[in-house]
Amino acid sequence: MVYSAETAHMAKLADTLWYERRLLEYLLFKLVSANLVLIADDRRFVGPAIAEVDAVMNEIRRAEEERGVVVADVAADFNIPPYAVGLEFLVDNAPDSLRAAFEDHRATFLGLVNEIEILTRENRRLATVALDGIQGTLGFAGGDIYDSAGKAIRTPDHPMRVNRIL
Repeated sequence: MVYSAETAHMAKLADTLWYERRLLEYLLFKLVSANLVLIADDRRFVGPAIAEVDAVMNEIRRAEEERGVVVADVAADFNIPPYAVGLEFLVDNAPDSLRAAFEDHRATFLGLVNEIEILTRENRRLATVALDGIQGTLGFAGGDIYDSAGKAIRTPDHPMRVNRIL
């Protein structure tokens, strides 16, 4: 099949989106894994689980940069700004051979992003509960705890967690 430059750039963008889609599915897998570790409250594996999520996020950032280059090519083909090249635009302007791929990407990305957002919120909640437990334990022991900047602050003489519950 002979592609015009316009179609070639769109085909490359479709391939780029397939790669990003696989990365988002992998991120979702890693978030589910981290969620299970947090639910199990096995603190030995929280660090490695978070590191794996961070590694996937770094790869997603690199893929987004690559996508930006391809989107710029598509935008130039249509003489529009890159920000106007969204999935809806691609569905509306893709050649027939690529339209179904962009429609599938649009539906799948919406679902993946929604699942990732929900799981991220749940993981944050679980991590906060775990941190509260650690700080409460330190409070019982009368030790120091740390603020968000990493500065040691003295815990009150009375247990914080018990006071919050009461």
